[in-house]
Amino acid sequence: MANSAGKFLEGFLIGGVLGFLSGILLAPKSGSELRKELADSSQDLYQHANDSLTGLKEMTNQTLQDVQHASQDVLKKASDTISGTKNQLANKFEDLAGKGSNVLVEDLE
Repeated sequence: MANSAGKFLEGFLIGGVLGFLSGILLAPKSGSELRKELADSSQDLYQHANDSLTGLKEMTNQTLQDVQHASQDVLKKASDTISGTKNQLANKFEDLAGKGSNVLVEDLE
């Protein structure tokens, strides 16, 4: 997901720069008008890129939080399963030890 968002952002920025340059080169303007338009457009492009990066950062943070919560859930389930299995084995060993001592006592009698 992050890889496709990164590729989209890269393509978006490259397309924006190429469109910007094409528009400037094809539109006849005076030097001062051209410089003002360049400054305005570059500021707009910078702001748009900054907004896109902020959105990407928020998506990445949300994805990271989702992964952390999911991994905590998996670890809790695994811990619960191991604890339950450990208790079952302990009970079985106690039962077997009790049966074994009963057999020894019966053999001695």
